[in-house]
Amino acid sequence: MRTRDDILSELLELKANPPKSFSGSIAKTQKKNSLIQELCRVENTILQPTSDSEHQNVQFGDFEINIKITKK
Repeated sequence: MRTRDDILSELLELKANPPKSFSGSIAKTQKKNSLIQELCRVENTILQPTSDSEHQNVQFGDFEINIKITKK
C-alpha cells in the first residue's frame, strides 16, 4: 500500500505537467480523482476516531486539512 506522501507527490506531478490534449485532460482528471480517493482511504485508516466526535488537523506541504469526524 502506498503512503500518503507517495500519493501527494504523484498529485503534485500531475499538477506540474499539464495535459496536451482534451483526451489527456480527461485521463488526468480520472487519475487525479482516483488518487484523491486513495488519499482519503489512507487518511481514514490513519484517523480512526476513538470517541464519538474527534477533530483532527492534518498538515502536508503548504496545505492544512481540518477534519471533524462524528459518529451517528
